[in-house]
Amino acid sequence: MKKTNYYALKLAFTYFFFATLWILFSDRVVTALATNLEMHELGQAFKGHFFVVVTSMMLWSLARKNNLALERASDIDSVTGLHSPSVFMRHVDTLLAPRDQQTSYVLVIIDIDGFTSLTNKLGFERTNHLLSDMAHAIEVSTLLDKLTSRVHADRFACLVALDGASDMALYIDRLHRECHRHLQRYEQQATCSIGVALFGPDGYDAATLMTAATRALNEAKKRKNTVTYHDMHLTEQAQKRRQLVSALRVAINNKEIEVVFQPQYRLTSGELSGLEVLARWTHETYGVVPPSTFITLAEEQGFCEDLTALVLEKAANQLRDSDLLGTVIQRVSVNISAVEFNSQSAIRRIDDYLKLNPEFARYLCLEITETAALDDILECARVVDILKRHGVAFSIDDFGVGYTSLGMFNRINVDEIKIDRSFIQSMETDSRAKAITAGIIDITKRLEINVVAEGVETATQLALLKSFGCEYVQGYYLGYPSTLSELKVAMPVRKVNANIDNS
Repeated sequence: MKKTNYYALKLAFTYFFFATLWILFSDRVVTALATNLEMHELGQAFKGHFFVVVTSMMLWSLARKNNLALERASDIDSVTGLHSPSVFMRHVDTLLAPRDQQTSYVLVIIDIDGFTSLTNKLGFERTNHLLSDMAHAIEVSTLLDKLTSRVHADRFACLVALDGASDMALYIDRLHRECHRHLQRYEQQATCSIGVALFGPDGYDAATLMTAATRALNEAKKRKNTVTYHDMHLTEQAQKRRQLVSALRVAINNKEIEVVFQPQYRLTSGELSGLEVLARWTHETYGVVPPSTFITLAEEQGFCEDLTALVLEKAANQLRDSDLLGTVIQRVSVNISAVEFNSQSAIRRIDDYLKLNPEFARYLCLEITETAALDDILECARVVDILKRHGVAFSIDDFGVGYTSLGMFNRINVDEIKIDRSFIQSMETDSRAKAITAGIIDITKRLEINVVAEGVETATQLALLKSFGCEYVQGYYLGYPSTLSELKVAMPVRKVNANIDNS
């Protein structure tokens, strides 16, 4: 209402100002220029027509500007700042028009469960804040290109462009989690449901995709707090994934994740020099779940801190009870994910753990991936320095597979690097892999940094590493990951096998 009054007053004032000036000065101009009565009458007629033309153009200009402003206002949702449904549908059709495009599109509809009762609890103003926060959650849930609209009071539609490297299930899961987190700021029990339709299998235009996604949403709303795909096969996959995530959360809380230890040997003497701690999960329904699956899930779902804390706790307790730590075992390696290493809360938690366990910290080596170290070298160096105050060592894992920068050794105080297994396993057939491996070993020795070759699986690989002067090795040829009791039984045999002269 205020905007309407403003535009009306502006239009009236502009007209009044121009008309007043015209009345004051136009007659004087005509009188000054006219030399006779006929010219004076002609001037007055021209003056009148010119006034009509000018005021008409002014009115047209002001009306057009006003209409454009009103159109823009109607194109944007006033509560969330998102596109209106009509603009959204028009833009979606434009994006989907080229039939030969390589981009994969997904249309997602997010709906707040029990919105009416939620509105009654929150009131009008807080409900608007909630809707605005939901819009923000959808917009920032990923860096992928997207087009978003509020298509109903509590319903949002989002068209997402997925590139070849994008994981659709991962994106949908992250979106659901982010929306749920924002909802719980207002009401602890609040949830949302999501319906998903895929460009191509479920439709080729905005209307068809919206219909498919709405059908999927209606199915999701029956169960609430659920993601449903129009393709039922994808829905089953999503449900299995959610069940696996739930089971992993329970397993971590109940300390059902077990640890095993893979031995590392000093190549020159064949002596056991250290252990790498590895997490293992066996579920009564899913069986043995590969680490590549459950660790990735832990990273995606924010369970990494709890998982690492559990691994550290179990490894420390078992090693203390075995009497191997500080006698036979001088180094215990534990992997820290890139997600944790770039999280201030995770680093604080590790820092607190090391303060409370100084004896274990003396033998602990934290492994971070090369890509995590290179993501922000200055921040990485700062974190390493903080944790090294407790006596821990640092290792760069999977060295050589990222964009290796030798300059990072001038900034990051690392004690060890682990050559990625892909180089070790290619040495026998690939001269470049052999040369790279030899070069890495030579450089690290000159820098007085320990080097470990991981993934050793044959005697030939072991012989090559010894000829290069590699100091430490690990891999299936030398010993599989096992429990400490199994390791103690096999220790004498492993020492002989680890010595290249007897292999």
